[in-house]
Amino acid sequence: MKRLIVTAMLAAAILLGVAAPASAGVDDFSFSSFDGQYTLGRDDAGRSVLTVVETLVAVFPQTDQNHGIRRELVDTYDGHPTDLAIASVTDGNGRPRGFTTKSNNEFLDVTIAADSFVHGSQTYVITYTQHNVTRYFADTKADEFYWDTNGTGWAQPFGEVTATVHLAPSLLPRLTGKADAASGVAGATGPATIARTDDGFAFTAKNLGPRQNLTFAIGFAPGTFTPRDSGFFAAPWPSLSLLGALGAIAAAIGAIVLRLTRLRDAPGRGIIIPEYLPPKGVPLLLSSTIAGKAAKANPAQILDLAVSGRLRVLEVEPTGFSSKPGFALEFITAKGANPDETEFLHALFGDSLTPGEQRTLKKPDQRAVKRITALMRRVRSDATSDGYRRRLPAARMFLVVAASVAAGAVSFLFGALALGDAVGGIAPGVFIGVGILGFVVTVVAVSHVPLEPRGAELREYLKGLDMYISLAEADRLRYLQSPQGAERAPIATDDKAQLVKLNERLLPYAVLFGNEKEWARELGRYYEELGQQPTWYAGRSAFNAALFANSIGSVSVSASSAYSASSGGSGGGAVSGGGGGGGGGGGV
Repeated sequence: MKRLIVTAMLAAAILLGVAAPASAGVDDFSFSSFDGQYTLGRDDAGRSVLTVVETLVAVFPQTDQNHGIRRELVDTYDGHPTDLAIASVTDGNGRPRGFTTKSNNEFLDVTIAADSFVHGSQTYVITYTQHNVTRYFADTKADEFYWDTNGTGWAQPFGEVTATVHLAPSLLPRLTGKADAASGVAGATGPATIARTDDGFAFTAKNLGPRQNLTFAIGFAPGTFTPRDSGFFAAPWPSLSLLGALGAIAAAIGAIVLRLTRLRDAPGRGIIIPEYLPPKGVPLLLSSTIAGKAAKANPAQILDLAVSGRLRVLEVEPTGFSSKPGFALEFITAKGANPDETEFLHALFGDSLTPGEQRTLKKPDQRAVKRITALMRRVRSDATSDGYRRRLPAARMFLVVAASVAAGAVSFLFGALALGDAVGGIAPGVFIGVGILGFVVTVVAVSHVPLEPRGAELREYLKGLDMYISLAEADRLRYLQSPQGAERAPIATDDKAQLVKLNERLLPYAVLFGNEKEWARELGRYYEELGQQPTWYAGRSAFNAALFANSIGSVSVSASSAYSASSGGSGGGAVSGGGGGGGGGGGV
């Protein structure tokens, strides 16, 4: 008995589930009718003017589902705005209804919603005006008013859609006698009735489903309507945008002239020869800024401190899902460090600088990043005060940049207005591009701190060092043996120990110039030939030159990550959805 009761309850539940309607949404209602009254005339300039009164009768369910409707009105035609303006929204008795509007691409969304739920038959009357709603069609050789009524954007069916066109008296003699209409989804040529009235035409379509629309087309003699003026001088915006673009060009030229004069680097010696020793008395961080390699300054400085015995690089066990080893830095001593190096060590290890203290290169250290950023700021300042770079002509730089910003803003603002108004063709877009390009050129041109003779000579020296590091090993050895090379600081090329010391000193600069893997590979081979391993690097296994080279490259990457700031229709070709106007909507 108990089983029979349970079975009966389950059966009843299933039957109720089948019989119950799907969850209703705000678009689950219908329209009994849509009536559009279209009054077409001309303004003093001969351009078309349209006044529309739409009456939509919606039928809502008796459940608390809807507050009203949303009407999407198309506010462009033939690629230009139609100056759509809502005059009023009322009910069927002329009482105002509250509404809001919102621009949405080529539509104006008109939301008509009551505070409380609405039920049964509700009438919504929307009155609005538009301009320039006609055009000439070459295939029909006529000016046409080719228009969609309710539009194809509705999810609701319409019992009847009617459109009555009232023509101004001056337009009646201009009629070609041709008119057409169609209904259905976009591109369809479904049935629609056409009737001639005293002052125009009436069009009707019945039983339209969701996404179905009524479209009509009326032909006029060519030249009936003055086309919309979309030329360059139709509005002031293109000309103003042009002025802004010309100003941006002038600012860019001024910036280039400034770069070639006041911001020009000193000439230096004009000769670059290979150099195999670090520049004497010049901190590595300063060298990085003069060489334009500040992005590699942190890993280069870490390895410089390592090979000079002030810290040690430790290879540590992989963590998480990674199979690659990690790295840590161990502080040794600050003895003999220059002020830049000391400050860099404090950034890494804190103020105490306790021997044996370690820091991992696992994740960005924001505290260290902040201190290193401040250090590099001071290094750049010192480059000016120490005579490596020239003080900037700040006033002139400000003037050209400010002029470029102002001109670029003018070209962009008025260019955008011109494009939005569809006047001037593509020219306003070009002016916007010129304004942006002019600004970029200006900023790039003045973003330079010029070198004094002392700085120019140091840059040439560093280029020579890069030249030496980039040479093949055999070419470097020949250079060291040459009279030109030997006169600087004699290096016994058959003494591997001397070559190790030299290559260790140059390893930070190899990092600076992006050759760390190749340089470390050669250095590792020297270690193997001597049966030694570096005191400043501790791996997790027996020394291997290839592994050492890969590790140095990984150290460089890890250090950078950890310490860097981060046709017409009137001739019979009308199709649904092919005209202007229309749109769609839904429930709210």
